[in-house]
Amino acid sequence: MRDPISELIARIGSTKESIAETVSAGHGVDSFEKYQRLVGRNEGLQVALDLLNDILTESEEQDAE
Repeated sequence: MRDPISELIARIGSTKESIAETVSAGHGVDSFEKYQRLVGRNEGLQVALDLLNDILTESEEQDAE
């Protein structure tokens, strides 16, 4: 089993890909409201990935000191 952070990053990436495929194919997006919800969810996941990357980068920098 991978470490929990790596697993979380992988699952977030997979979910983002799934959302992108759904939106681009138009499946399950039968209203502008649903489209906005999916886009918002995707943006939220990207923010989470950015935060995780920032935390990991800070941790690596501290370990290097």
